[in-house]
Amino acid sequence: MTYPGDIWRQSDTATIARNFAANGMNIFFPQINWGGAGPGYVETEFQLLPWLTAATYLVFGEHVVLGRLLSLAFMLVAAAAFWGLARRLLPATPARWALAAFFLSPAFMRWGTAFMPEATVLAFYLLALLGFCRWLQEDRPRFLVWAGAATSVAALVKPTSLHIGLVIGLWVLFTAWERLRRPSLYMAGLAALVAPALWLRHAADMHATYGNTFGVISGGDSKWGSLSMWLSPEFYLGNLRSEAIFIYGLIGPPLAVLGVVWLWRRRRAADQRARPGASPLPLLTAGAIALTVYYFAAGRYTSTDMGIQYHVYSLPYAAVATGVGTAAVLGWVRRRLGGAVTSAVAGAAVLLLGAQSVNVFVQSLPDQAGVFGVCATELDAVSAPDDLVVVSTTSRTTDGAVANNYQEPVVFFLADRKGWSLPADHHIPDEVEALRTAGARFLVVGDRQLVPSDGPLANWLSDNARPLRTTEQNGCAIWDLQSPPETAQGVEVR
Repeated sequence: MTYPGDIWRQSDTATIARNFAANGMNIFFPQINWGGAGPGYVETEFQLLPWLTAATYLVFGEHVVLGRLLSLAFMLVAAAAFWGLARRLLPATPARWALAAFFLSPAFMRWGTAFMPEATVLAFYLLALLGFCRWLQEDRPRFLVWAGAATSVAALVKPTSLHIGLVIGLWVLFTAWERLRRPSLYMAGLAALVAPALWLRHAADMHATYGNTFGVISGGDSKWGSLSMWLSPEFYLGNLRSEAIFIYGLIGPPLAVLGVVWLWRRRRAADQRARPGASPLPLLTAGAIALTVYYFAAGRYTSTDMGIQYHVYSLPYAAVATGVGTAAVLGWVRRRLGGAVTSAVAGAAVLLLGAQSVNVFVQSLPDQAGVFGVCATELDAVSAPDDLVVVSTTSRTTDGAVANNYQEPVVFFLADRKGWSLPADHHIPDEVEALRTAGARFLVVGDRQLVPSDGPLANWLSDNARPLRTTEQNGCAIWDLQSPPETAQGVEVR
């Protein structure tokens, strides 16, 4: 199992951190390297993790591991917030097993060690849930302020976290519907949206000015699902696959189902003695509804390998249900078979829940740069740091009828070069000529099918550029666009 979307995202995150450290630490102007000859300012989410990582670079030097360690720190904050939530919703034993399920989830291992914003957003997402839980239980305004502030930061880091508004609305409806009449609830919600709205407006302006985007709000990419997608079995199978493998760890689903059934059967007794927000079932129900809406809305990514990270929000709900189910199984074993067998079963549960997590983590360790790594090494050998390059990509500008983020940042990051990404549907002489005129010095192609030997672009390159590397040698071809082929006499092409 590989992670095709991760290397793309981690390369961009690391590039932004590097550029913050090199160019002045202005958090309001994140920069990527595929912005051509311009400064590379890009429409993206609020870059909290890269900015913090850049601050550590200024002290310790540039080491990508620092970004990973910051992700781990945020994931530990998420775990602490989850524990605060679990122990307010569950009895002691199920709460401890819920925390174990949180730590043993592949999601914890994968995104807690990745140079990506998933751990960061999950930390603030869970802080928001914890603050709101305390408001439901204790009815103190400060906890509503807490929840609103954490929601605001989560939405800044990743706007996809805004589905938490539906979670919170349903949670109130299910547990303390009379509070829906309070103006303070809506004031807190609106206040939470101010900073994300201002950031998204600023980010959209950067896209309009500089032309670079992650497809956050103003175009360039579409994450929305469609009717044809929702009617496709692959949509449901893809979402279920990501949940089972990366959130529940394969054996978690039956335990989670058992946990929900156990809670449902005891709901009336729990409701009679519980104050608002003290039962986990309303939160699990609200989370299931909100996540379903979210997975449908962002269906273009949530159902594919390119959007596995979109499922990170399922972790707290999955951990609660799995923890309750595990505790229920162990309680049954203890009553019938005694303490020694219960301890053995508990140990087996830990091993089984953690096996897939370890598998996911181990498979994330090897270098997955592949041909991109080769291209970066070869590009670094033939170019200077200030040379502008064109990096070919197999992605297209459109996916079906919708805009697609085709930019390929891996080579730009590994070689520390700037320039343009050339989408698969733009491999034509006029496009390359225009980029050469704009200042591009090198063309890098990692897939020979993009420049077939008898195609128009290959013929144009043979007349207008000097080949420096070929795909036959190492899978990566590089042309010097500023040197005509007649200057290549006596030069070895490798």
